[in-house]
Amino acid sequence: MILITAAAALTFLPLQRTWWQRTDFRRLLAPRYILGLFYGAFLFYAGLADQSVTLLIAAYVPVVAVWLIIDNVVVYMTVRTFRKKEASAGAGIGILLLVASMAFFIFQPLFLADAKYDIAGGEEVTSDDLPPVNEESIPVVPRSYAEYRADIMMGQLENPAFFTLGSTRIQRVDDALYWITPIEYDDFFRWVRADNVPGFIMVSAENPREDPQLIETDMQYVPSAFFHENLERHVRMAYPDVVMLDTTFEVDTDGNPYYIVSYGHYTQFRRVADVDGIITVDPADGSMENYEAEDAPEWVNRVYPPHIAEERNEWFGMYSRGLINRYFGREGLTQPTTWSADDTVTGIVDDDLQLNWFTDHMRLTDEGEEGSRSMVGFTMFDARTGDLRYFRDASGMLNGRTAMDLAERTFRRDDYVAGTPSLYPIYGQYTWVVPLMDRNAVLREVMLVHAGDENVYGYGSTKREAFNAYQLELSTTVDDDVVPGELTDMVEEEKTIGRVYHWDREENVTVRIWFEGEDRIFTLNASSHPTAVFLEPGDDITIRYMDSGEAVQPIEEMDFDLIPVEDEEADFLEDIELDEEDPDNDQ
Repeated sequence: MILITAAAALTFLPLQRTWWQRTDFRRLLAPRYILGLFYGAFLFYAGLADQSVTLLIAAYVPVVAVWLIIDNVVVYMTVRTFRKKEASAGAGIGILLLVASMAFFIFQPLFLADAKYDIAGGEEVTSDDLPPVNEESIPVVPRSYAEYRADIMMGQLENPAFFTLGSTRIQRVDDALYWITPIEYDDFFRWVRADNVPGFIMVSAENPREDPQLIETDMQYVPSAFFHENLERHVRMAYPDVVMLDTTFEVDTDGNPYYIVSYGHYTQFRRVADVDGIITVDPADGSMENYEAEDAPEWVNRVYPPHIAEERNEWFGMYSRGLINRYFGREGLTQPTTWSADDTVTGIVDDDLQLNWFTDHMRLTDEGEEGSRSMVGFTMFDARTGDLRYFRDASGMLNGRTAMDLAERTFRRDDYVAGTPSLYPIYGQYTWVVPLMDRNAVLREVMLVHAGDENVYGYGSTKREAFNAYQLELSTTVDDDVVPGELTDMVEEEKTIGRVYHWDREENVTVRIWFEGEDRIFTLNASSHPTAVFLEPGDDITIRYMDSGEAVQPIEEMDFDLIPVEDEEADFLEDIELDEEDPDNDQ
């Protein structure tokens, strides 16, 4: 880095020979060279720029051009014997270099449509190629709620004011999904006073009621540290030529923390980035390992960062038929649906918990034009291999933004806010999973919306309640698109109650029932079945439920003959009258 900075600083010295001939000008040579050293230090040490040929050209050609203009203008203005023609030639060369550089950076992207589309790839597939998904592994906890719970856990630190939360990312840990948030230094002065970062926080992405975990482990090399302890600078000193594309925090199979730095290279003169591999950094001692992309350890969830997936989705949708069609024909063009300012792609998993960057596509719209309410397809971008697959058979279904609007309208009275939606094949149907939070980012409801019919949805305060409600709705709204056998049949049984327990929670009552001869618990919500609170041991009731085989099974419908109080009083009086008429009755 020092040699490159020292050599590149020579571009700050004048090419106009008069500067070297006159004593008064030569006095300024040393300050100009020092200025070049500061520029290089800012570029490579503070800015962590890669020391590649394309970066040197992009960063220093404009410098040479500007100095040519300044040097010739200054000499012409101060030296009377200096000819105007020579000054004009020198300054003209500088202006030409500067204009050419600006024109290149402005107009070059217009000729990269084919190159961008080629690197995006994109294979058109159908739902038959969609990997299966385990219902239990579908994440329902949004990132904002995970950040809210992680922020609460910060209070357990010895000096919580010294630290802040880093970027929260979803990943697989021990066959389960978690939102993991590294702890970072709050600012420079906290870094000076603290010995190290105390650890990281794990929040379940599958179960919102699982307690978050504060994992305490000393970490010294982190992104928020300064000077030699700064993580990216530590990597840059060891790998000066690589293009660092992304840094994320992950945990290996033994629970050890690592920072993963995805690196690669640029093509088309720094316009198109591609991933070459990853560098794993142990934040405790700074030790590093370099892996090619295809050789990344199995526990690493993401090799390709989300911003690569975002730009490749845009290129795939806009440049499928070349540059001219992009601006004039506009045939078959799509664009990713934007759900919020932070989420263009979202991480979803398959049955093996393999991470994919997902986004749905809508028709291309002009700037300022209201976006479409339906999707023309969606893509899955493999976070480890970079393969992009396009599912066109979802064309005409609700897009993610429409699913969010529907969820918020359903809970308008509660003023809930929809989190980032994700699309999964649930019970054989394309289904949007939409978390709903209150204004404090606390998760309140999980809603499942059929992508093909906005009138088919189910929701609940837990994942199990939401899935059961959605499953029931599908079973009663079967159309030609529903695959028989994909849905669990409704079971009707008559049972005798053995035990009853009333669970009061948030102004509602859940009735838990243990039936004679059963080894699992059945539940009823008193808000849907008001008479359930009167159930007692020994009662015979008829129940209907979707048999999911779970240890706790929700009841969808119940038949129970509750005798009115006035009828009970009439029976009691009738018994008394019979007793008075029968003198032999001991009662």
